[in-house]
Amino acid sequence: MSAPVQLTYFDDLVCDDCRQFSNAGAEPLRTKWVEGGKLRLTVIDLAWHRGSVAGSAAVVCAAEQGKFWAMHEMLFARQDHWKRESDIPAVLTNYAAELTLDTAKFATCTARKSHQRRLDAAEDVARASGVRGTPAFLVNGKAFFGAQDWGWMDAVLTAYANGTPEQAPPPPLRTPTKKIVDSVELRRLQDSVRHVAPKSAP
Repeated sequence: MSAPVQLTYFDDLVCDDCRQFSNAGAEPLRTKWVEGGKLRLTVIDLAWHRGSVAGSAAVVCAAEQGKFWAMHEMLFARQDHWKRESDIPAVLTNYAAELTLDTAKFATCTARKSHQRRLDAAEDVARASGVRGTPAFLVNGKAFFGAQDWGWMDAVLTAYANGTPEQAPPPPLRTPTKKIVDSVELRRLQDSVRHVAPKSAP
């Protein structure tokens, strides 16, 4: 039987607010909800900061070796360190070694050009969902934005799991705490400007 609650979580591994949510919510989200069979979770990484692509690649490649959550939580816990490094991939490979991953396979995986294409597709999904900042959440299709408190999130998930979504508490934050330029929309606007014909001289 499928899980009663479907949660799509949009994050950016270099986002401070995502780190705040992860620090409080990653462990109960994983153990209480996902492993408990009450939640189907889809994590969609976005790449709006320096290091985001490399961080997302590290998580995906760790997942190929069964260490998604371990890498995901490590990157948020050590975010202040690795995001400032000059050679981020090298640091992330060292993290992979700490997690006892096959570092040769990990490095080959993280070097794939397909990660950028995956993140471009993720941005399309985010834009279609109205996401303009991270973290953002879709709970059974209903969107919530901003660095929500884990206690609130747990109450929302409980209401949906009980079949009473109307009892879900309203979010303490209704808008993203950070405004981020949508690069795809920016490119579209730039293209539209280039196609505007100049006015004729009087």
